[in-house]
Amino acid sequence: MNITLRQLRAFIAVAELGQFNIAARNLHLTQSAVSILIRDLEREIGVRLFDRHTRMVSLTLVGQEFLPQARKILKDLELAVGDVRDNATLKRGQVTIAAAIVLAATVVPPIIARFLSKYPEISVNIRDMPEEQITPALKRHEVDIAIGTLSEEDPEIAATRLLSDKLMLVCRENHRFAKRKSVRWAELKDETLITLAASNPLRNIVEHNLMRVVPNYRPTYEVRFSTTAISMIAAGMGVSILPENSGQLASAVGVTTVDLIDPVVMRDVSLLQRRHHSLSPAAEHLKAAFIASVAKQT
Repeated sequence: MNITLRQLRAFIAVAELGQFNIAARNLHLTQSAVSILIRDLEREIGVRLFDRHTRMVSLTLVGQEFLPQARKILKDLELAVGDVRDNATLKRGQVTIAAAIVLAATVVPPIIARFLSKYPEISVNIRDMPEEQITPALKRHEVDIAIGTLSEEDPEIAATRLLSDKLMLVCRENHRFAKRKSVRWAELKDETLITLAASNPLRNIVEHNLMRVVPNYRPTYEVRFSTTAISMIAAGMGVSILPENSGQLASAVGVTTVDLIDPVVMRDVSLLQRRHHSLSPAAEHLKAAFIASVAKQT
């Protein structure tokens, strides 16, 4: 079937106005052009839609049945095109963003708040989750973009670096290291260490550096969330090695951060998305907002 929108518009105009010449003026077409459009539509459908009279035309029974359907087709198309345009101009839209637990509590909220103040019609859903769950969530199309750490190259995931933060020693405020300006990794050999789960990308970075200076390194406790580690530190259960931005959460519970040196270890925080997959206009603008916000701070 090869029915065109021009044919449908011509059919509706003639049906509503009752004359070809009036319909033609309304459509900014010639009368002969409207006649051809109606003729081609009738040929395509296989039945007459109008009974022609000397000066007027009237709908056949089939034409009367077809008219509301033709109107609905055009209305549905107008609504669909309007939705696409609204999404393109950010008058509406939805973005789901995943973020690692600490990043979701520190870096992410201010940027999203500024974005929503500029685009209030956009709905942004935040999913805070362990680092190891972010890439699978992207691959399952559960989230549009994510903020986290990519520990190794992944052919399905594209990473746009946002910032680098240092790994810091996190300890209780009355710990022997708390007043120090810095602590060497080797000095942690006798500490009770609280580490993140083995599947967390940060765990690989920590273990790689610890095992170089503490050959017999073994974590005493293993947890999934940085917030859990911070609470355990506050309870006097040990120390941990966490990203620098964890300090924003640590100070509220009597926990502090100290620089780790020899070596100073950085990790990249990136905006992650599915490779070779176009983002929606809303997601593309939110991605740009994160990149621009971080650029201003560096």
